[in-house]
Amino acid sequence: MIRNKSLFFVLTLVILLGVFLLNMTFEGSVPGPLLKIIRAAFIIVFLSGWIVLKKKGRRQVSDLYFTLMTINLAFLVVSFFTIDLWRLDIETSRGIALAKMSDSIIISAVVITGLAIGGFRLKDIYITSGKLIPGLLIGVVSFLILGFLAIKNPEAPISTYFIKANLAWILIFVLFNGFMEELIFRGIFLKQLNYFIKPFWSILLTAIVFGAAHLQVTYTTEVLFFAGITLVLGLIWGFLIHYTKSLLASVLFHAGADLLIIIPIYASYGVGT
Repeated sequence: MIRNKSLFFVLTLVILLGVFLLNMTFEGSVPGPLLKIIRAAFIIVFLSGWIVLKKKGRRQVSDLYFTLMTINLAFLVVSFFTIDLWRLDIETSRGIALAKMSDSIIISAVVITGLAIGGFRLKDIYITSGKLIPGLLIGVVSFLILGFLAIKNPEAPISTYFIKANLAWILIFVLFNGFMEELIFRGIFLKQLNYFIKPFWSILLTAIVFGAAHLQVTYTTEVLFFAGITLVLGLIWGFLIHYTKSLLASVLFHAGADLLIIIPIYASYGVGT
């Protein structure tokens, strides 16, 4: 364990904010070629740190550096798989869903494979059944409640025809996005951070990063308010992972929350199938 936990919290928060703000929040503001170079530089820095710390026998810290290297590698790899490469039309529900599915599969695959090579087990990143019954119950109930609220929103009523025509693509979007974000924001970090700081602080740290990463959203004018909501949700989902020892509940809850966003977006822009 480290002695100065406050310093660890602050430094780790700064590093994670740097990684996720660059790779997600401000991604569209940085020219593609430059962004690839920066991501490659991050990979080299964290890989070098992992090698040095591993030689010094600092396994827990070196594992954290390896994880940071892996997530940057995932963002670098996914940047080559563009919507133009897949020839997707993001003006359709199909195109939007498949673009999200592509990004989620590639990022998740690189992260999981990379960490497996680094000696991590699936349960180390909460890809396990854990407390299956409570996790499944919490996840399904929250998903259904939020889905009902999204469809029955009096300010933006959704027709039955619209739901039937777009249901498959909506589910693909929210489930793949929910899994990918729960994996990269919480799954790969919480257990490692718990070695250095108490679970509450690990959950708070990742929730702050999660909230900050959503400062780039364009589907609401209340960006700071939305980021605050995502921070609170990040706390809830972090506690769910800690309690159930699995991503299951948080992924389904997350997917349900995304329904509140993606259904109105599809409807308001008149997205076709």
